[in-house]
Amino acid sequence: MCIHKPHRHGRSLPAWLRCVGYALLIQPLTGWSLSPQEVFTSAAPRVAALELRDAAGKTIGIYSATQIGAKHFVAVCDVMEQAHSLQLNGLSAPIPARISARDRERNLCLLDVDAALSSAFSVTAGTPTIGSKVFAVSNALGLGVGISEGIVSGLRRFPAGNYIQFTSPISPGSEGGALVDAQGQLLGIIDYRQRNGQNVNFASPAAWAGEIEARAGEQTAQLQRFDAANALLQQEKWAELEALSLNWRNSQPDNADAWRFAASAAWGLKNPNSELNAWKQRYRISPDVLTIGIRLGEVLLAQGLTKEALAHAQQLLASHQESAQAHWLMARAQRASGSNLAAEASYQQALTLDPWLTSAYQGLAELAQARGDTATAIGIWTRLSGLYPDALQPRIGLIQAYLAGNQAAKAYSTLDKLPEASRNTATAWYWRGVVLMRLDCPEAAVQAYRSSLELQFDNADWAWAGIGEAMAEMKRYPEAIRAMESARQANPANDTWQYQLGVYLKDGGRADEALPIAVALTEKVPGSSWYWRLRGRTLARLNRPLEALPPIERSLQLNPQHISQWELLEHMNQSLGRHQPARDAYQKLRALNATAAASSYRAFILPFDGETP
Repeated sequence: MCIHKPHRHGRSLPAWLRCVGYALLIQPLTGWSLSPQEVFTSAAPRVAALELRDAAGKTIGIYSATQIGAKHFVAVCDVMEQAHSLQLNGLSAPIPARISARDRERNLCLLDVDAALSSAFSVTAGTPTIGSKVFAVSNALGLGVGISEGIVSGLRRFPAGNYIQFTSPISPGSEGGALVDAQGQLLGIIDYRQRNGQNVNFASPAAWAGEIEARAGEQTAQLQRFDAANALLQQEKWAELEALSLNWRNSQPDNADAWRFAASAAWGLKNPNSELNAWKQRYRISPDVLTIGIRLGEVLLAQGLTKEALAHAQQLLASHQESAQAHWLMARAQRASGSNLAAEASYQQALTLDPWLTSAYQGLAELAQARGDTATAIGIWTRLSGLYPDALQPRIGLIQAYLAGNQAAKAYSTLDKLPEASRNTATAWYWRGVVLMRLDCPEAAVQAYRSSLELQFDNADWAWAGIGEAMAEMKRYPEAIRAMESARQANPANDTWQYQLGVYLKDGGRADEALPIAVALTEKVPGSSWYWRLRGRTLARLNRPLEALPPIERSLQLNPQHISQWELLEHMNQSLGRHQPARDAYQKLRALNATAAASSYRAFILPFDGETP
C-alpha cells in the first residue's frame, strides 16, 4: 500500500507515480549488465596476485586470491602447500598474508591480512543460470590481473559438492581468481586443478567461502595429519612418511590425501611398484580429476608399461575430448608405442586446444629431432625461448636441439644467454657439462658437473654419469668407476648406469668385476644387443674366447650394425683356429663397411693365410 506524504515543497507526486518509483527501486534489474570494461574496473581491485615464497624468501609460485572481506581473501589450498610465506601483490602496496582456515576437501583457504581494505566483492546468492554470461578475473600466467569472457556451461557434481562449469579461458595462475557475473558480483572461486580441457573450467561456488572456517573446525584431526605428512614430505623423510601414510590408508582406505602421500613416499624410497599402485588408488578414488588421471599415465610411461599407458590414455581421452592435457598424454603414449605420426597429430590437437602448452611443443621438437629434422626442432625452441624469455626450459630444449644438430658452439652460446636467475642453477651447470663434453673439454666438464651436484641437482645420477664419461675420456678409469658407482647408488633402478660401470671396469683392467654385471644384465634384458656386447667383450678381455663367441654372435643377431663386434668375432674365431668362420665374419663386415673390413682383414685374416682379400 502506498502512503501519501506531502512533498517538501508543499506539493505531492501522484500516488501511482510514487508507487512505480518505489517498485523500480526494490526490484532487481535482471536485464541490466555491465560492459566487460566496467566489470574489469569493478572487479580487478578485488583480485590480487598471490606470491608464494620458500624459507629463503625465493618466489616459488604466483597465483590469484580474491577479496571477500575487509581483511579476508580466499585462494585455493593445494598451490600453497610448499610455501613458507605469502604476499598479496597488485594492490595499493604488497601485503603479507597468512592462512587462517583451510577447507581441504573443497580446496579453499581463507587468508587474513592485518590492514583493512575496502571494496570487497558482493556475493551472488543462489545458483547461476546455465548460459548466463560470466567473466574470469585472475592473475593468469603471472602476467598481472586480467579478464576473459565466457558463459556458465553447467553445474557438475563432485564429491565436495556442485561446481560451476564455465567457458571463460583461464591458464595456470588463475586458480584462486574470481568468477563474476554480468553485474560484477562474485559467483565463484576459480579452481584450475579441476580443469578438464580448453574452455571447460570449474569454480567453487562463492557461498563456500563463507563456510571455510566452520568446515575447517570439523576437519581439525584430518588437517593435523595432513600437516604432519606434508612436513615429512618437505623434509624428505620417506620412511616416516610411508609409515604415516600406511596408518592413514588403513584407517581411511578411500582418502585421496593418504594415497597421495603414499605415492610421494614410494617415489622417495625408489619403489616404483608401490608408487604405481598409489596412483591407481588415487585415480580410483577421484576418476573425475583429470590431473590425477594424467599423472597416472605419466607414471605408467615412466615404468615402461606402454600398452597399459596407451589404453589408459584412450580411456581418459574418451571422456575428456576437449582436454589439451589428455591429447598430450595420448601423444606421449603413441610415441612410446612407436606411432610417431599419430603422436605428432595428437600433439598438434593439444596445441589447437591450448596454444600455451609448452610440453606439446617440446614433444613436436623431439619428434622432429628423432626424424633428423633438427632445423624444425631448433625453430620450435627458438620461438618458445622468445615467448618465455625468463623461462629456463625452452633454453634447455634449444641447447639439446643444437647438440642433436652437431652445433655445440651454438649450444654453448645459448648457455651464455640463460636468464639471469637461472645461470647459476644446478640445471644450468649440468648442461654446461654436457656441452663442454661435446666441445672436447672433459676437464672443464667435470668441474661443471661437480658444480651441479654442489647445488643439489635433482638428477644427481646423470651428473655422476657425466663425470664418469669425462674421466673415461681422459683414460682416468679409477675415477670413472667411482663416478659410475655413485650414479648407480643415486639411482639403482637405471640399468644404463650398471652397463656403463661394467664398461669402465672392463676398460680399466677390472674385467673380472665387470663380468657379473654383464651376466646379470643379459639375464634381466635378454633382448639388448648392448648387454650381450658387453658380456662378449668382457670374456674376450679375460682371454676366454670360447665363452666369448656365443654372446658376441647373440649381440650381432640382435643388431648386425655393430662393426666392432664383427671385428671381434673374426679375432675370436682366429684365436680358436676357426679360420672359415673368421672369413665368414669378414665377408659380412665387408658388405656392411668395406673400409672397416679391409682393416680387420689385415689384422685378423692375412696373418693366418697370407692371402689378399
